[in-house]
Amino acid sequence: MNRNKRTQTQLVFFIIQTQIGVGILGLPYNVFLQSKQDGWISVLIAGLIVQVIITYLWFLAKRFPKQSLFEYSKVITGKYVGTAINMAYITYGVLVTALILMYSTKVIKTWMLIYTPKWIIMMLLILTAIYLAREHVDTISNIYVLVSMLIVFLLVISFVVMGTYPIDYRYLFPIGAHFGLPWINGAREAYFSMLGFELILILYHHFHELGSKAVLKSATLANWVVTIIYMIMMIVSTIVFSPVEIAIVPEPVLYFVKSLNLQIVERIDLVFLSLWIVNVVTSLTSYLFLSIEGSRSLFKKKVSKKKATWILFIYASVSFSIAVLYKIDKIDTFNHIVMRISYALVCCVPLTMLIISLLRKKESGVSN
Repeated sequence: MNRNKRTQTQLVFFIIQTQIGVGILGLPYNVFLQSKQDGWISVLIAGLIVQVIITYLWFLAKRFPKQSLFEYSKVITGKYVGTAINMAYITYGVLVTALILMYSTKVIKTWMLIYTPKWIIMMLLILTAIYLAREHVDTISNIYVLVSMLIVFLLVISFVVMGTYPIDYRYLFPIGAHFGLPWINGAREAYFSMLGFELILILYHHFHELGSKAVLKSATLANWVVTIIYMIMMIVSTIVFSPVEIAIVPEPVLYFVKSLNLQIVERIDLVFLSLWIVNVVTSLTSYLFLSIEGSRSLFKKKVSKKKATWILFIYASVSFSIAVLYKIDKIDTFNHIVMRISYALVCCVPLTMLIISLLRKKESGVSN
């Protein structure tokens, strides 16, 4: 496909599919534990914070429109520091891939394949992701646009639940009762479920011919679509379950889906999970794509599809090994480690590079 034929739609759905993955199932539970009935406000705050981050990520990327993060990091910080930053992002992609494998496998084993060894489930997920991640950005984007129609199914189910299940809007009140730190803590939990927007750093140069404003609009639209979907999930979960119930239900979205009684489908939650697995694979694909983009920069030459497959297989094997060897009951510990790394690589490092590039007047690979 010609670069000129890339569209804003492709970029929007690339970011959406990366953001919506494992986190959507446990988001209401994790946020509610922090901010109670004000959880939807915390999700909104997280969306605003993400929008601020997207803005300065975009501002950094548009200074080097024809280069990816892995190229202009060396221009801004120098060869050695830039290489270290690139290695950090590649490692980040591998670690997030491992975390997604852990969480998704835990849910699948709990709800669907109870007796299936976890390594088999992980292997099937990661092999599918490798198959997609080795493709060109155009192919991946087109697949994401296609499978994004499944998100509509999620919203339809949520509204059906609100129309058929006994709900109580009083669970949302009093609004603002947990103002302050609980809102921030809830926003922090929601932020992690929204990760994926940071891929704008490597996608910008693929879509730069759309124009810098078009890229910002696409990333902004993707962010607010995800924020609204998460707010709907938060509100539905809050009014379906009592405060006592939701505090002991790890995956409230699956529980209210399971409550639906359709004569033509006995276990609609299994149908929902089958479609949700597609979103898991797209998230895995995006972070493996992040890692392989970094490798292309390290080799300083075009990496063939065959060679890219082998590199992806190495990265995927590392993620797979971490996910298999890590104990299920220690997932939260690993989650906190990855979250702290994300704060550094998603928030701090790009902002620091932006400040340095402004101070040293570095732009488009040219220094004044």
